[in-house]
Amino acid sequence: MPRLRASVAVLVLVLLVGGSACRAAAQESRKVLHSLEPGETLLQAESVIALKASAADIVLVTAKGKNGPFFVVRDGARKGPFAKLDDAMEAAYAGREDAGGGGGRDCAAYEPGPPPPDSEPSMDQEDDGQVLVFKDDTIGPHEMIVNYKVSADGARVFVLAADKDKFWFECSDGRKVSFGGTPNEILIGPDGKSAAVEVQGTLSMNQLQDVSKLPPDKVAAAMADQNKKFVYTIDGKKYGPFDDLGAVWYARTSNDLYFEAGDKLHRNGTVVPGAGSVSRCDFYPSPDGRSYAIAGYDAMKFSDGKEYPAPLDLVVIHEQGKTVFKWIALEKESEIVVYQRPM
Repeated sequence: MPRLRASVAVLVLVLLVGGSACRAAAQESRKVLHSLEPGETLLQAESVIALKASAADIVLVTAKGKNGPFFVVRDGARKGPFAKLDDAMEAAYAGREDAGGGGGRDCAAYEPGPPPPDSEPSMDQEDDGQVLVFKDDTIGPHEMIVNYKVSADGARVFVLAADKDKFWFECSDGRKVSFGGTPNEILIGPDGKSAAVEVQGTLSMNQLQDVSKLPPDKVAAAMADQNKKFVYTIDGKKYGPFDDLGAVWYARTSNDLYFEAGDKLHRNGTVVPGAGSVSRCDFYPSPDGRSYAIAGYDAMKFSDGKEYPAPLDLVVIHEQGKTVFKWIALEKESEIVVYQRPM
């Protein structure tokens, strides 16, 4: 069954027409939408638990016992009992376009959209190497253009290129850095100017080819160095070496670069206090990076130490420099609750 998601359009609607609602939402609150009866359990996969612009949208399918009877909560009314789950599902979704599914939310990390169609660069092979042409800018020649990515606004292209003695990370605006090792995916920040790349090791292609010629002890040392991981930014910052590097991403709310290393979360190379290891999609930092929320499977956690029941569905509203979280949770295994609080 498809999962019901709170769309970007809904959030825009909240911001455009829900000014008074947003001001009210800036206060911390808790509201019980429905309480299950004793012995009644929620069939979460068969229910819709999602947030809309003006209210929570819930269609609940519940059961008393493994084989029923089954009940439906819809449009504020409770229907049933139904002897069969299929009959309960028909009553739950008759006349609705959606066929059920739990709530969902977009990833909290920044994911740039596709650039304009006319911003695609071209590649040319010259006598002394490959070049990439983007508008009026040319990058190269290099022995190989390994990868490139155009910013979502189409203003810049970021390029990874290789020569025998080093790799290059370049931007069409003239910024570039070089390093040994093997780069991975290019990451671009929300402003279209910030960019970073994760790099494995320190050895260039020439050095890798010559490793076999080294004495055994130096081969071991070289390969140990090759297992180290780094993060380089287009502005020349270098983070690492790290023995273990997890996800690397930009926040949606700023151009701060986050990454996990050694079970700790780093913001622009500095450890974020109290965050620990988190999923990039569940971590919501404030624009200034001083506070955050983590929408985990076990709890909704805030950097001030407060914890709430985990969200079944979540919307995040940004207004006048503040962030308001509104989510639906199952509390005490019996109450469907809407929480909201500012950050």
